[in-house]
Amino acid sequence: MAEDRFSHVLVVEDNPAELLVLCELLQAEGFQVIGCGSAGEALEHVRQRDFDVAVVDYRLPDLTGTQLLERIRSFDDYVRVIIYTGAATYDSVKEALNLGAFAYLEKLSDRSELLRNVHRACHERVGRYALELERAVEARTAELARSNRELETFASIVAHDLRSPLLTVSGYCQVIADEYDAQLDATAHDYLQQIIGGAARMNRLIDDILAYSRAGLAQEPLRQVDVEDVVVEATANLEGMIREHGAKVIVETMPTVVGDQTQLVQLFQNLLGNAIKFHGDEPPRVRVAAAPESDDWRFSVEDNGIGIAAEHYEQVFQTFRRLNGHAYPGSGIGLAICQKIVERHRGRIWLDSVVGKGTTFHFVLPKGSA
Repeated sequence: MAEDRFSHVLVVEDNPAELLVLCELLQAEGFQVIGCGSAGEALEHVRQRDFDVAVVDYRLPDLTGTQLLERIRSFDDYVRVIIYTGAATYDSVKEALNLGAFAYLEKLSDRSELLRNVHRACHERVGRYALELERAVEARTAELARSNRELETFASIVAHDLRSPLLTVSGYCQVIADEYDAQLDATAHDYLQQIIGGAARMNRLIDDILAYSRAGLAQEPLRQVDVEDVVVEATANLEGMIREHGAKVIVETMPTVVGDQTQLVQLFQNLLGNAIKFHGDEPPRVRVAAAPESDDWRFSVEDNGIGIAAEHYEQVFQTFRRLNGHAYPGSGIGLAICQKIVERHRGRIWLDSVVGKGTTFHFVLPKGSA
């Protein structure tokens, strides 16, 4: 069996000729075999590495097979031990099976019986590994879900606690501006407006940080989503911005993918918003397209904006990274959110750009089921 080439078998037999025959027999079946002639040597091997199965002679010069069975299981309780002997008695069989031996076989029996039991023991060991791995994954998944809930709750609480003093500051500044208008000169009014504007920018930054903290988390179960509906919703959310800049958005035929519709709307909205915001002298022109690519759908959002230099391709996905300083509004977190959303959908995102000509953001989403 092909999978057994990964199984490690320890053979313990004090007869050199018999040991050689057993090792060659098991190696021909694809097992990784280590042979030794005494219990002491066998225990040294067990201390140094993991074995799936141990084939142990009952009569050894230093320990009996059942005594070695106990020692081996004290190191690794999962090793399947097969006692292989030429002198079986009712008491020795009973003792071995009570101690947890996988099987008790006589050397005079057909060798194929030994092979069948070694294969069965390996599969049982692999099954035990798989069950333990499944349980560990379930426990880890539950722990991650709990940690994510705690993180989202923490982010929400922090956002609320940060907003409260900002609202107080901007509120009192507005009260001063309104009630003491005649008593304040132009400089004082300017200072107040700067404070109010700074508080508003800080409030938007808090919103962006909160959105970033949630971007990689499951908001909704993944399901079949019509991307055309997603793009329509994203463009509707940007209607004011599109009108303000005289932008034209061309949307080609869109497929259906498996995803989180709310997050996909945010993904397209961020990319479309950037394409419109970072425009050049010409009115913004944006084209949204999709094409099949192996097991994925490859989407592109192409614009005719100011472009991005090649050395900045990776930096644009970093949080708070603003290549154009404060020349354009924003916190520099939108593309980082896009990357987290795409990665949550098991995809990837990248870009091509020519400075002064425009930028195309590409990302792939799997066609497969949720």
